[in-house]
Amino acid sequence: MSQPSAEGFGPLSHQVALPLSRQTLGVVAGLIRVRRRGMRSRWRKATPAGQALVVLRHDPRLADIGGGHGVSASTVRRWVLEVIALLAARAARLDRVLRRQAARGASAVLVDGTLIRTRRRTGRANRAHYSGKHKQHGLVVLALTDEHGRLLWVSAVLPGRTADITAARRLRIRERLHAHGLTPAGDKGFHGWHKDIRTARDCPDCGGACEQIVLTPYKAETNRPLTTGQKQANAAFAAMRCAVEGGFAALKNWRVLDKLRLDTRHATTLLRALLVLTHHEQHTRDHAQTNPA
Repeated sequence: MSQPSAEGFGPLSHQVALPLSRQTLGVVAGLIRVRRRGMRSRWRKATPAGQALVVLRHDPRLADIGGGHGVSASTVRRWVLEVIALLAARAARLDRVLRRQAARGASAVLVDGTLIRTRRRTGRANRAHYSGKHKQHGLVVLALTDEHGRLLWVSAVLPGRTADITAARRLRIRERLHAHGLTPAGDKGFHGWHKDIRTARDCPDCGGACEQIVLTPYKAETNRPLTTGQKQANAAFAAMRCAVEGGFAALKNWRVLDKLRLDTRHATTLLRALLVLTHHEQHTRDHAQTNPA
């Protein structure tokens, strides 16, 4: 049983501003409403709009959110898991995304990885989730963006010690890009990815022997510095690839990713739910710019 608060010191609640449009809040509330109707839920503590408002708040402690709405932390957790599952189900699959990019005439796709910080793990998972590159515990996720930096797809999460190129190989991203005639463009962390297809033969997509191109910057080696032309090529390549950082910035605008406190088994579902929300926000912003009131 919890201890009662001292006299004169009751819980306080305050309002916050969400960096969301009303359209996005309405979409999430609509998903919850359909879900409740399908479950034949007769009564809930909050309305669909109220549940959406609670879930979409930036990552305070669950008990803090619940206290402001008269519900427990376990209820808020259940609401969060329900909503992110509904949103993640609307995320486009990789093959559909690549087919759409190929149909609009794109030739290259930007690929990069990032680390989502998590709490320190226990047992064997502690070492597996520690990134020596970032000196932090976390989960690695790969993302694909177009040439303008718009997020197209995010991968399932992998342990933090996984290198970007290893994650790309496990997920077979290069093969899936090649099947749609698209070229991956990565940073120096993907240097050597092209060696995987140096001796490729009898490609099912080309109908014979082929050698797919993987775009990466030049890398200086011992006693072999970069030439002036290679440095200029790297500068041009970096200017093209800087767009991918904008894609990650749009995703990490959600403060829940500052340090993930949910169980890591829900991390992939959460990222895909945030991707759907990011896409909807971008679409709403573009529509407002093209059709001003």
